[in-house]
Amino acid sequence: MAAKKQKAERLAKNFHRTFIPERQYLGELLKYAADGGAYEIQKIADATGIPTGASSGKSIPTADYCRGMGLVSLVKPTTKDADPTLSLTPFGRVVFLEDKFFKEPFTQWLAHLRLCNEWRGADTWFYLFCESTPVFGNRAAVEDVMKWISPQIGGKDPESAVSPTIRMYADEASFASCGAILREKGSLIRAVAPIRPEFAVGYAAWLAECMELVGRGEGQVSIDELEKQAGFSRISGWSHAEVQQVLELLERKRLVEVDRHMYPWLVRFLHPSAMLWNRLYEEFL
Repeated sequence: MAAKKQKAERLAKNFHRTFIPERQYLGELLKYAADGGAYEIQKIADATGIPTGASSGKSIPTADYCRGMGLVSLVKPTTKDADPTLSLTPFGRVVFLEDKFFKEPFTQWLAHLRLCNEWRGADTWFYLFCESTPVFGNRAAVEDVMKWISPQIGGKDPESAVSPTIRMYADEASFASCGAILREKGSLIRAVAPIRPEFAVGYAAWLAECMELVGRGEGQVSIDELEKQAGFSRISGWSHAEVQQVLELLERKRLVEVDRHMYPWLVRFLHPSAMLWNRLYEEFL
């Protein structure tokens, strides 16, 4: 079965307004979304305490970070004059219940992987962590990356658009425990997503959801198609051998079946992503 055509709905390059996501505010936003709060700058600020100004501030960027991370979704208003509302996704609900302030590196890594998604993530993260991988691998000069990414995201000042994408992974108030990228002595150094048994359910949920999004959640998919639709080795930084290691881990956990008689390998997910999100922290208890 061919994958259905999917329209990319990534967040625009400047959605963050130069702010990084702060774990404290992400947690408050999840609580707000759990109550079905409105997607409106002042209402978010009043209910959550996320600072904002009359025409700018952190409330909408924080909500948009949560959208890009696949934690919340927008619900269209039922009347013409009403605001859209925010709703927790299956991933967002389990994070809200188990780790709403993103203290676990595991939670940060999953939110990062989803932020890099081609279809529902954020533009700059997609280009920096997915599309650049075949060009630069996991290490490159900052100058080279900026020259490459500038025409991808548009604009004359790629540093301003990319700055929060890099800074958040060095800031303890943000995603330093994940540390997906580091700026050091003129170079950008990517971290490789950890391959650990307790991460297995999260990786399976992430990949299963990517395939469900393009209508390929059931039946077998090849590793090549999985890469095409999810960008999983490019975003994670895994080598071919590490991809096989991850799939073997998922198979041992009875999360997927792998057919090694075909090349490339064929993978079948044994559970829908919604079920897997509910099991996300089962090995952290």
